[in-house]
Amino acid sequence: MINEDFLRWQEETFKAIELWTIRLKNEALKQDTYKGAINYLEINYPSPICAYEGSPSEQFQSVIRSMFEEAKKMVYDEAQSQEIKHSK
Repeated sequence: MINEDFLRWQEETFKAIELWTIRLKNEALKQDTYKGAINYLEINYPSPICAYEGSPSEQFQSVIRSMFEEAKKMVYDEAQSQEIKHSK
């Protein structure tokens, strides 16, 4: 029973991480420029822990920082898929 609950919690957590990463990207894209979006993510990036021992809470904080990195990559990908506007 607890194993089923734990597996369900893991699945829900994985989905939540994915959804929150997309939400971070969307929030960043509310800025006026792609550079502003990247700056938004960098400014709000959680500070790393000074002494890292690999405890579950420290690893979770690493996951959160990875979410910001992934959101930043998503913004870069979107920006790079834009057409270059040439002046005539």
